Amino acid sequence: MAYGPELPIVRRYWRSEFGRRPPNPVSMTVPDLRAVLAAVVAGAGISVLPRYLAEPALAAGSLEVLHHTQVQPLNTLYLVTPSGPTPEPVTLVQRQLRRQAETWGPL
Repeated sequence: MAYGPELPIVRRYWRSEFGRRPPNPVSMTVPDLRAVLAAVVAGAGISVLPRYLAEPALAAGSLEVLHHTQVQPLNTLYLVTPSGPTPEPVTLVQRQLRRQAETWGPL
């Protein structure tokens, strides 16, 4: 299960963990990660999902972790603003995001 035929998340995970692309072709694509989650919960297959999205289904027992990584996957996030003077409301949002990011841990 994936949200695109090129297996964006699955391929990256598989390469980082196993050193190669997944050996089998994608059997089904759906429009976004929430749809991937719903399809997997419904029994349509397996996939790689971000923990923040899968956590409620894992806690409820609707999903099962099939593989545990040795190293948490890296997912870099960038906070981007237009060049020039930063308006005060944007500065406040930046500060809050940075404060919150310190508590996120692995996503």
